Amino acid sequence: MKILFFILCGGLLALAPATTRAQSKAPAAKPAAKAPLKTAAPKPAAPGAAVPKAAAAPANAAADDEAPAHVALAPATPAADPTALKIKAEINPTTKQLAVRTDVPGPTTIEVNDATGRPVLTRNVMASNKAIDLNVSQLPAGYYVVHCTAGLRSGMRRVHLD
Repeated sequence: MKILFFILCGGLLALAPATTRAQSKAPAAKPAAKAPLKTAAPKPAAPGAAVPKAAAAPANAAADDEAPAHVALAPATPAADPTALKIKAEINPTTKQLAVRTDVPGPTTIEVNDATGRPVLTRNVMASNKAIDLNVSQLPAGYYVVHCTAGLRSGMRRVHLD
């Protein structure tokens, strides 16, 4: 039984990275501090003398022997769809009216969806340069998504009803 336990533990130690084994056996020593790099200051040129071009030194000369730092990249944000329907939604809290305006005239379907995505109000209208007023007095307060579709173009806007 002891031999089997020793083999299993020894096998696990053999699979562990060397740094893990070293840390478990002895306390970690502090790394030695590096001496700062000394650079000679350029000598001022005599008046009227030609100034030679200096050799270009790398900007991170001190970090040449160190590993590069890990830089986390931001997630890719999709580009805005140029064919998306532009929607402007204005709420009048005193009259409980939602004014919806689109940038495309013609037959348009306006759908107001609740937070779960379920349509709570749908209207088929002929959009023009005037705003379409929707009565939202029967809807409870909260966030809603106004989704408009005109032909192949569609767009959405989030609104908050008080």
